[in-house]
Amino acid sequence: MTPIQVAAEVLKLPPSQLTATRIKGGLTNESWCVQAPHAAVVVRISTADEHALQLNRRSEAQALAIAQQAGIGAEVLLCEPERRLLVTRLVNAHTLSVEAMRTDATIGQVAQLLRQLHALPVPVGIQLIDLAATLRGYWHSLEGQTWSADDAQARLREMDIAMEIAMESSRLTNRCLCHNDVHHLNVLSNHRRLWLLDWEYAGVGDPFFDLAAVCCYHAYNETLRDRLLAAYLGQVEAADRLRLQRMCWLFDYIKELWLAVRQCGNEASPPP
Repeated sequence: MTPIQVAAEVLKLPPSQLTATRIKGGLTNESWCVQAPHAAVVVRISTADEHALQLNRRSEAQALAIAQQAGIGAEVLLCEPERRLLVTRLVNAHTLSVEAMRTDATIGQVAQLLRQLHALPVPVGIQLIDLAATLRGYWHSLEGQTWSADDAQARLREMDIAMEIAMESSRLTNRCLCHNDVHHLNVLSNHRRLWLLDWEYAGVGDPFFDLAAVCCYHAYNETLRDRLLAAYLGQVEAADRLRLQRMCWLFDYIKELWLAVRQCGNEASPPP
């Protein structure tokens, strides 16, 4: 189905009344803004190898429902994982830039948004984010890749460090619902408040992984990391700084593996 056909089905309008514009960004999906006479929706069609990239669409559907109810996600009009389709109402807001994500005002808003998210009740059935299992899964997907002896040795050392940090995270007791991909293109603002988009990696996990995503995607230096921690925690201890530093290292490492898996050609054809 085309994006216009999907939107026509949801809005119960003839396709001739709709127009579609491709949305830039997004590495695992194709998304369009579809305009109708009195409405606008976003149609997302998944084109990724969901198994290789460890995407759980049924768990994502639960996270989307929670986010919508809490007012921090878009309204869901259609969510059919078996058809690889998601349709949400267009939020009247704009995505943020990297520069905006580095301002004091936005850092405070992001911290408030993440505190709200991390305090939400988690329903039974939503996926548990096991970072060690994520690492092993990506490595399994990369089996068969050839590296030089030096590269292979370095990668093994990095994997040992990553697993150590991941196991530390797994022993935490303050696990909560996390977004796990807080990138500026996934953050909408109307200057008064924020929303989060793209919940495909959401699950019960370590809240510091969300903080690390903000820091790593937007090149936070030590000063900006401290501002984010202070806005999120209130009072910052040396142990908090160290925990965030180590989680940032792990986030960057997992992102590298994810990109490597995707570059191996792990993409699927769009749904019929």
